[in-house]
Amino acid sequence: MSKFENTIELDNPLSLSKIGATSGHVKVSFYKNGVLDLDIPVVDINDALRTVICNSKVKINPYNIAKNNGYFDISLPENIKGSLANLILVKTLTNIGLKYKSNSCKLEVDGNERTICFHY
Repeated sequence: MSKFENTIELDNPLSLSKIGATSGHVKVSFYKNGVLDLDIPVVDINDALRTVICNSKVKINPYNIAKNNGYFDISLPENIKGSLANLILVKTLTNIGLKYKSNSCKLEVDGNERTICFHY
C-alpha cells in the first residue's frame, strides 16, 4: 500500500468498518447544533441513496430504509458490500447532511460507531 492510499483510507470514516453482504445494516442519525435532527424525511434518504446507486452504475436490488425516533435504519442490497458500500453510504449521507445543514452524522456499522462532520 502506498503512502497516498493510506491517506485516503484514513480519511474515509468507514474505512475500518467494512459492510458485509450478510449484515449490510447501518444505523444513522443526523445532528444539528448538538441535537438529533428529527426533520429529515425518509423519502429524501431514499432518493439520495437511489441516485448514488444509479450513478455508481450498480444494479439496484431491494433495500430498506426505516425511520425510528429520528434514527434511520438502512439495510443495503446484498450485491453492495465492502468498499463500494462504504463509498455509497458516505456519498449519500454527505449529500443529505449538507442539504439539511447538519453539523454531523453518526453511523453504527457492525457495532462500530463512526462520525462524519460537515464543514460549511
